[in-house]
Amino acid sequence: EYFDKEKICWQSIYYYFNKWSKDGSFRKVWIGLLLLNKRKLEMSNVQLDGSHTPSRMGGEKLGYQARKKAKTTNSIF
Repeated sequence: EYFDKEKICWQSIYYYFNKWSKDGSFRKVWIGLLLLNKRKLEMSNVQLDGSHTPSRMGGEKLGYQARKKAKTTNSIF
C-alpha cells in the first residue's frame, strides 16, 4: 500500500539501512521512542535479543517451542 506507485529495489533498501545503521539514525529513533513512552514501559523483565524465559510454573501467556524442551514466555508480547 505504501509502495504501489513504483517498485523499490533491494539495493536501495540495503543502502539506506546500512547508512542509517552507521550514522546512528536507528539509535536516535529508538532513544526518542523510549523517552516518549517510558511511563508505559514495564522493564522488570526485558529480553531485547528475542530470547525466551522458561516458565516452569505456568502462566497466562505460554507457548511451546519444539526446539526447546520447555514451555516459554516471551516478555515482548
